[in-house]
Amino acid sequence: MQHDAPSPRRAPVTAAPTTMSGAKPLLTTEDRFRQKQQLSARPPNAATKRKTPPPSSSVGPKRPRTHTKDADADVALPSVAPDWRGDEMTSTQPWGSTQAPFANRPTSRPPPPPSAVPRRSADPLSLAHRKWGLHPEIVKGFRECGVDEMYPWQSECLSLPGVLEGTKNVVYTAPTSAGKSLVADILMVRKVVGGLAGLGLGERKKAIVVVPYVSIVQEKTRFLNKCLGSVRVEMPRMQETQPQAWRNLNIVGFHSGARNRMRWKDIDIVVCTIERANTLVNAAVEDRTINELGVAVFDELHMVGDEHRGLILELLAAKLLCLELPVQIVGMSATLSNITVLGKWLKAALYECNFRPVPLDEYLVYDGAVYSNSHELHANIPPSDHKSRKETVTNSIVALTHSAISEGHGVLVFCESRRRCEDLALLVLGFIPRIRDEELIEKRINVVGDLATTPTGMDPVLAKSVPAGVAFHHAGLTTEERDIVTAAYNDGAVKAIFCTATMAAGVNLPARRVIISPRMGRDFVSAAMLRQMRGRAGRKGRDTRGESYVCCRREDLPTIEKLLNESLPSVSSCLISSENTSSGLSRALLEIISTRLATSLDSIEEYFNSTLLQHTHHTLSDLPTLLKDCLETLHASTLLQDPTADGEWSATRTGHATVVAGFTPSDGLFMSTELTRALAHFNLETDMHIVYHFTPIHASTSSVSIDWKLLRDELERLDEPSLRAATFCGVNPAFIHKLASGGLFRDAGGAKERVYRRFYTSLMLRQLINETPIHHVARHFAVPRGFVQSLATTCRGFATTSAAYCKAMGWTGLAVLLEHYSWRLDLGVKDDLVDLARLPFVKSRTARVFYEAGLRTMENVADAKVEVLVNVLAKAMPGANRGRVREKCEERAKIVAAAARRILDRRRQEELDELE
Repeated sequence: MQHDAPSPRRAPVTAAPTTMSGAKPLLTTEDRFRQKQQLSARPPNAATKRKTPPPSSSVGPKRPRTHTKDADADVALPSVAPDWRGDEMTSTQPWGSTQAPFANRPTSRPPPPPSAVPRRSADPLSLAHRKWGLHPEIVKGFRECGVDEMYPWQSECLSLPGVLEGTKNVVYTAPTSAGKSLVADILMVRKVVGGLAGLGLGERKKAIVVVPYVSIVQEKTRFLNKCLGSVRVEMPRMQETQPQAWRNLNIVGFHSGARNRMRWKDIDIVVCTIERANTLVNAAVEDRTINELGVAVFDELHMVGDEHRGLILELLAAKLLCLELPVQIVGMSATLSNITVLGKWLKAALYECNFRPVPLDEYLVYDGAVYSNSHELHANIPPSDHKSRKETVTNSIVALTHSAISEGHGVLVFCESRRRCEDLALLVLGFIPRIRDEELIEKRINVVGDLATTPTGMDPVLAKSVPAGVAFHHAGLTTEERDIVTAAYNDGAVKAIFCTATMAAGVNLPARRVIISPRMGRDFVSAAMLRQMRGRAGRKGRDTRGESYVCCRREDLPTIEKLLNESLPSVSSCLISSENTSSGLSRALLEIISTRLATSLDSIEEYFNSTLLQHTHHTLSDLPTLLKDCLETLHASTLLQDPTADGEWSATRTGHATVVAGFTPSDGLFMSTELTRALAHFNLETDMHIVYHFTPIHASTSSVSIDWKLLRDELERLDEPSLRAATFCGVNPAFIHKLASGGLFRDAGGAKERVYRRFYTSLMLRQLINETPIHHVARHFAVPRGFVQSLATTCRGFATTSAAYCKAMGWTGLAVLLEHYSWRLDLGVKDDLVDLARLPFVKSRTARVFYEAGLRTMENVADAKVEVLVNVLAKAMPGANRGRVREKCEERAKIVAAAARRILDRRRQEELDELE
């Protein structure tokens, strides 16, 4: 194989600096609509023809079989690409590690050339091939993450006309673990790095990666930082005489509860949830900086049809389409059925394949027997005399798990409930043989030590199961516990994980064998979810095959067979739903009017031509009437001002604040009513009132079941100021006493229940900010520890959006209060410990232990000996003097001391900068 000779001195990635000096002014839908009106008023011979670039040719030689078509063509989509090797990357970064600071200090000189830079390859499937235009540092980063070459289907997808050049949008679909992310990553990094000498790329642009879940945000951010962490780009020079300066790429994750001080202008790649992405784009449109965006990646594009969150994803894509900016949209999914419709909507080239990196064997298990998809008997599972295995489904799950572990394979078992996960994890322990591998035993001991040093202490079920290589994974565990369990599984210390269905759509955790109970609670899972579960089977690089077993009772067999053979549902617009025709349209209208994207009825209708609604609701002839009705409703709700004589609409302060915070119109009005009442009678004698107002108004509290007797007891413990604050919030003590005595709540699901549910949840949060550990709060309110932690994370995000709402309303003082208490909730401490709790591992009770030990300031911690810090950390956690746990305390003590010194150094530098 021939290689291109590298240059003798290869500089770091020196991308052309982003400059706005030659940028064209951003045209909104309203601006473009007026231009069209002006053009249509001219004589035909005077009309300016719109210039369109010539069609781009494919990069590289065409393959004889290209299974694609353009979205605008009328021919049928051909068959699929052949099977080749492939996998998607999963980060195994431990939960306790810390990322590098977001802000990178520039260096005036380029660093020395790195060693072992990959040479150019003649293999067109190699990432180092010149065709893909990737700088050697980028190729090296991917190689260090285990990605050295692509597969033919990925090459074909990237070679579609205009896709690699970034001038054509692309939508593609491939099964789980087929390597979908690599296509998007290559397109994204070309846009972000840009301007490399000899590669013909344009100026650098920003990238947004939109994913559905927080866990995927965290995983993707870690992967990109690991892959592209060494890539350095040139910074713009304010003056020609200024020396060149480089910095690392700024790759950040935005999600509910995340604290990022990074500004939009400093971001290179942002990975965010759907809601945060929409808020970010709204702000960029309003600030007229959206033209700095170069690529938007929509992972799990099928979420556009989700009844709860699909609306926001559709609005986000529609904004990018209607602006007609050179933003490349990349959409991917494993469960898209009507890809042609989505391609036409997004004006994208299409690619579809059934590629799997590892062959998959699929079986159906019932009545103690294993059958193939064609109903041929594959094997019999002998019955068990053990009383806990009398039920055939349970016996089958235990037997299949035991055989996989005995053969040294990893296994995922999807269970119908959290309780079932834990019960099966304990049950299978009695049938797993003891191991003699000293190295594996040591690994498992270390995992137990890691779990014991989490802020919530050791889970009793994991304490029994992990030494045998078995664990469970569900939302009842804290984030730290889930991260440790998944890392142990990837490391081979844990062989079996019993999990709920949500893991199939969350972190990437494939296994040799997947065992499925096809229910979520009492209901069956959807066909799409079942396909995702089955797709987890087969791990490239470790397994030669994948196996999936769907276990059910005979009476459920017809339903299961229907799910297995059912076609995936078609994705359609959520702007208009059968339940509420106007809610989606109202939100869309308020957003585009508030951001000045479209303000007249004609330009608003033009905006809606960019939505999926126009492609999935062809008979929607009454849309103009619906839009007028929604405009009048928003106007009557005081979210829109009176239209001007020219028919121009604009948002009121409340309407604008609603969009800034990312609320729905109804939630924005509810917040306005609640906070206006609070400002009139705000009680600052206690923290009760402010905690209530940063508790989410419905989403995360809707699953909370109120224990009215416990609520009555908590109310009786409140002091007089807190009780007054409760009444200000709308809580009636007499009503609570009535329900605690057996009375009926007749306003179930109404506004009154929302107030009491929110107040009940705020009591949990109040305990957290007053240094009660998470596991104590969970035990007191009889809820899972993971729920309490997730609630706190969601509330931090809600407090941030509420503060943004208050700032937009002009309530600056209330915004400051919300932000302060959000910090306290994040740190889990009272006011006197906020500064100390900025240190890693020093949160909640641990911060108080530090304070009581005399380590009351950052200077005290920085000057303390490591042994002193070890003893304090050990005192803060039970059983910390035992072996591995003691070692963890020593590791953390060094990290705490170093962090304290860094914080002090930064503060001293800031003081010097102020003096200068």
